[in-house]
Amino acid sequence: MYRLHESALPADIEFPADLKGLGYFINDKDQIRSIKNPDQDFNFFISKNERVNVVQREAHNTAVRTIIHSRLSPHLNLTHIPINAPPSSPHLPIYTSPNISTCNRLILYIGESWQDLGVLAWRTIGLTSIAAGSIINLVHAVESAPDKPGILIANPGQLLWYRGGQRAVTMTTWNALPRQTAVSLAMEISEEKNRVAGNRTPMEHVAHIFEQVIPKLAKKDVAIDVMATGDGAQIAVEHLRDNWEGKAEKNVRAVAVGCGYTWSRAEMVGEGAKFRTFWANRARGYIQNYEPLDTPLAGRKDMGCNCYSAGENAIMELIIPTAYKSMLAFFQLVHDVPGYREIADDVVEVEHEEGNKDGGTGKI
Repeated sequence: MYRLHESALPADIEFPADLKGLGYFINDKDQIRSIKNPDQDFNFFISKNERVNVVQREAHNTAVRTIIHSRLSPHLNLTHIPINAPPSSPHLPIYTSPNISTCNRLILYIGESWQDLGVLAWRTIGLTSIAAGSIINLVHAVESAPDKPGILIANPGQLLWYRGGQRAVTMTTWNALPRQTAVSLAMEISEEKNRVAGNRTPMEHVAHIFEQVIPKLAKKDVAIDVMATGDGAQIAVEHLRDNWEGKAEKNVRAVAVGCGYTWSRAEMVGEGAKFRTFWANRARGYIQNYEPLDTPLAGRKDMGCNCYSAGENAIMELIIPTAYKSMLAFFQLVHDVPGYREIADDVVEVEHEEGNKDGGTGKI
């Protein structure tokens, strides 16, 4: 009988991991554009073959990640966790500022669980600029604060250990890794060999940051401001809720979360009196909404804290690029005013005449 040998199958696709080799350049607005057509941004659909498109995107993203890291290297250290893990053992990177061991205040950013380290929104990188869509502008804004807070950028997305490349990757990158042939399936994930100890899930990773990384790298009494978005925000709040009394309450001073809608306070914040009080006084929610950035929204009754428009009405990952300055200003206010407590925003609920235009809250 006839059978098809693997050697007869088409070879896997390869692309160079540099922008010029892919046909792109960075213009004077820090935008990635096509060399042949300077008005065109990154084109994912270069083929009817999905594998070609996926591998080309990963080559592009690898090139951009390298650029982001090179720009951040004068400002942040690439720190491997678990701390003191051998280079050949499973580990993952986070970003920390050089002053993390001496700073009195620390800004902790927790992004979405599918995102690359250092990236806020690939859409913003493609349409606006590399600096706007990555943490570059965020880092520069933190560095300009008068009290010079430290920075820690968590990495809940790159939790898969790629043994062939000796690095941690996202699921998106995992699916684009080299395969035996162009029609082969992605490599199976071994829970033993392709996971990082203490960081097997985004929830474990956030717990590891709070319980292992910050105590080892920062001052014992460092004040922590938590900025988080998407499912990273939910995970962060759940960790704080479950570990507040006697633990997180000692250091966490303020929380700002980016959300697609107002949460249920009972579900997310819980019934613990101490954490609910903190949440009401020192937390803010920035919600997807059609209203201008910082417009007060009527979400406090549901969410338990003051809510504001994130200035973005449709896409979750665009909240931080749009609202990070407002979040940092809130943190600075909490730091500058002793005993700071939020004044409850009693915003009247108003239904829009032409359907809900509030991005999910049903009120403004």
